[in-house]
Amino acid sequence: MKRSQLFRRLKARLPLRAQFLLEVCDYWRHLCRYNASIATDRDILKMQYTLLRENHIIEKGMSMRNTRRGFGQQKVAALVERLRRYNLLYGAVDKDFLFYPLSTIKSYIAYQRRDGIVVPAVESAFFQLCREANIIPTELSAPAGVQLMTADHLFKEALGDFSSLLYSRHSLRYFQQQLPSKDLLNKALTLASRTPSACNRQAWHTHIFFGDDAHELLRMQGGCNGFCEDIHCCIVVTADMKGFLAHEPFQCFIDGGLYAQNLINALHYVGLGSIPLSCGFMSDHLQDIKSRFHIPDNEVMIVIIGTGIMTDEIKVAISTRRPVTATNKYH
Repeated sequence: MKRSQLFRRLKARLPLRAQFLLEVCDYWRHLCRYNASIATDRDILKMQYTLLRENHIIEKGMSMRNTRRGFGQQKVAALVERLRRYNLLYGAVDKDFLFYPLSTIKSYIAYQRRDGIVVPAVESAFFQLCREANIIPTELSAPAGVQLMTADHLFKEALGDFSSLLYSRHSLRYFQQQLPSKDLLNKALTLASRTPSACNRQAWHTHIFFGDDAHELLRMQGGCNGFCEDIHCCIVVTADMKGFLAHEPFQCFIDGGLYAQNLINALHYVGLGSIPLSCGFMSDHLQDIKSRFHIPDNEVMIVIIGTGIMTDEIKVAISTRRPVTATNKYH
């Protein structure tokens, strides 16, 4: 008998609480081995994921309503240095990865120039990295930076076919002061209720906050500094742990995540903008939020969705997607 089979048989004889403890220990083992904060640069995938995150911070800054003049120079300079390290470590393995973040930095430089700002230190570091990686700056053409769109265009695209719906949805970081009506929100919630769930348990819940409560919630979330006051409605998506059995301790995250994505698409379909904001934090941070906003302890926070009525013109981050060849494997 294999060791894994023997372990499973022994585990099955333990009381449920002891089995749950083993699950926690196993997850701890995986966190220690695979979390991107540990030995980041010794793993090409960890480095790529963290670089994509740092790259998106630059895109996010360019997509705010009122971007501070000359913003982000230190962050961009730090990103260039990390990209230089990536090129030294993994450029011979996957140099193509550099094209997207370098295109973002190129767009950032152009964005600042349009605003009358010159960033010589960033430009010098950018061109130096291009030389080191043997990349011609004028040939950097990966979609990056921000793009101006109109609410009318997005309304029409959302009502097209499924492909049009997906390709026209973007994360928006500012909305009109006017709050979305409960009728419109209920329409999106009703559409999202068609989400499949494990054995049709539908253990998702939503908590909706407006105005000052929404602003405070976003400040506590902490990931939208600089645009908290521009989002006037928030939907907290949760999943009820009471809906799942001993053999499915993580199913609440799966069902809740499926529902959250459908709700984001449904909001777009009914004509509202949205932005998903992470709830993937340490338990003490989440507990503070749940306590302040009276979210039941048995509900797991999945995501906070900022939503609202779109302004006539909108700046959106282009956020290039990785090719399916990088994310898919046929078996």
